[in-house]
Amino acid sequence: MTEREALLAAICEHPDDDTPRLVFADWLDENGEPERAEFIRLQCEVARLAADDQRAGLIDRETELQKKFGKRWIDELPVPDTAHIRWVEAAPGGWLDGETFDRGFACQLFAQTAGVLAKHADVLFSATPIRRLLIWNIKRGDKLAKMTQLRHLHTTRIRVFSKQAADDLLECPYLDSVPDIRFSFTALSEAHIERLRKKFGDRLQHQP
Repeated sequence: MTEREALLAAICEHPDDDTPRLVFADWLDENGEPERAEFIRLQCEVARLAADDQRAGLIDRETELQKKFGKRWIDELPVPDTAHIRWVEAAPGGWLDGETFDRGFACQLFAQTAGVLAKHADVLFSATPIRRLLIWNIKRGDKLAKMTQLRHLHTTRIRVFSKQAADDLLECPYLDSVPDIRFSFTALSEAHIERLRKKFGDRLQHQP
């Protein structure tokens, strides 16, 4: 593992802690990527400040850097299956409608199926701290239920297409700490929906 990979691993393992991010920013400064370092520091600072004139000025600079370099930073991320996986940019009103970057790092991932996500999970979840995940089609969730990386998510959106998938998700302990969960219940019986609501409580909403 290279030094860069080790620093990224620390960030991905502790996504709520700014310290590994700021350590990585220092490393970037020392290795010829000052704009990326500045962007990480700016977003970390903005995230902790209340709305005021100082914050507004930081946001202006953050936006400038993202417009200039954001696509490059996203394009540097691995896409091991171009037909079924992509990194998501901000799309207000979409299933994943959050910001493209969270405290300096691309954070939104789309996977066409649970199977393709499980197949490439180690590569994807070690590249950036994924906080928002959309799985478009899940007919079975047994592999998904074993993915420890899910515990670091803030938001997940899943189209649940079968009773088997619902049963598998009920057995997944790694979604227990995810605060924002939305499943599409279209293919499920009321009994399965009630079991999901019992497990996930108020954190679970229906995604039309």
